[in-house]
Amino acid sequence: MTEMPIKEKISLTGLVLFYLLCAVRYIPGDLGLTLYHTAKSFLTLAPFAVALTIVMVTVMQKIVGEKLAWNRILRFYLWFAIIIEIFVGVYNYLAPAAG
Repeated sequence: MTEMPIKEKISLTGLVLFYLLCAVRYIPGDLGLTLYHTAKSFLTLAPFAVALTIVMVTVMQKIVGEKLAWNRILRFYLWFAIIIEIFVGVYNYLAPAAG
């Protein structure tokens, strides 16, 4: 197994940090509610990202004909999770204003 270059480690770390930032559901003045809604969001949306990742990895492995490296699979998961978190986060913040 080959070692990841430092540039890939930095970009993967950046993706993880951006995902964690997107997953935070900030409630002003209440740390307990912030942690609760962040955990709730993570636990309810992560399975969707996992399912999309499984489908994408399966398709990619069929196309390429070999197994993908773990860091590539993690990148797929992070991109799907970030996209889902952004859309649901925007919906959550705009929904009370619309009603």
